[in-house]
Amino acid sequence: MSMSLEFDEVTKKRDQFILSLPGQVIEKGEILGVIGNNGAGKSTMIQLVLGLIRPTSGNIYRHTDQGAAMSMQEWKQTVGFVFDDLSVYDDMHALKLSSFLSEVYSGWDDMYFFSLLDQFDVDKKKKVKTYSRGMRMKTGIAVALAHHPEVLVLDEPTSGLDTKSRKQMIALLNEENKKRGTTIIFSSHILDDMEQLATTIWLMEKGEILAHGPVDKMRENHAVAADGTIHKKKPEEEEGLKQATLEDLHDYYLGGGM
Repeated sequence: MSMSLEFDEVTKKRDQFILSLPGQVIEKGEILGVIGNNGAGKSTMIQLVLGLIRPTSGNIYRHTDQGAAMSMQEWKQTVGFVFDDLSVYDDMHALKLSSFLSEVYSGWDDMYFFSLLDQFDVDKKKKVKTYSRGMRMKTGIAVALAHHPEVLVLDEPTSGLDTKSRKQMIALLNEENKKRGTTIIFSSHILDDMEQLATTIWLMEKGEILAHGPVDKMRENHAVAADGTIHKKKPEEEEGLKQATLEDLHDYYLGGGM
């Protein structure tokens, strides 16, 4: 399997905080869920990936379907990203927004963009600044997907959405991954969403990855006892144990349960 991203001894220092990503690889087609409490380094990692900030040390190697990206500009043509702030587009309605972004992305797909807005029930005649937080997030997802990215980077993509919209969003992201092989990197505090979407996870705390791996294997290797305690499971330990959920893994690694 080919890579989307490789972190070579990457660190980022901000005042007293240090993010450390030694030797991590994100494979093409992977759906990586990043779990961590506030201050864990999730947003710093995403900013590093997108080139918004530079590592203090180490290198990030970015790849496209054609191989190693020759420049950040080339790589960004293959990337969609979503934050819950669309203020840069505040005075645009959907037609103007699409016209503007078609000049930014060579693969911009007008029809797909407007079909996503219709799917999300976004009013295309209103300016972005009039949208609710949920509508802004839906528009952000449509913007991120409309040029058919190879990599999708999402910071709390279901934040501010109601239950119906969250399910709709998860189904869409799963479809993008299965149909196009899109690599997805996302952070979320909503572990139920993570459970339905992520194929692999990073559990982060204070700038370090405490545990990582395929979701199924991580769950299989941890268990919840009858008294509610969570622990790593040995192969011979089966009776009376319940397989761990992502919430259990969060509590074990990030909730002081180790």
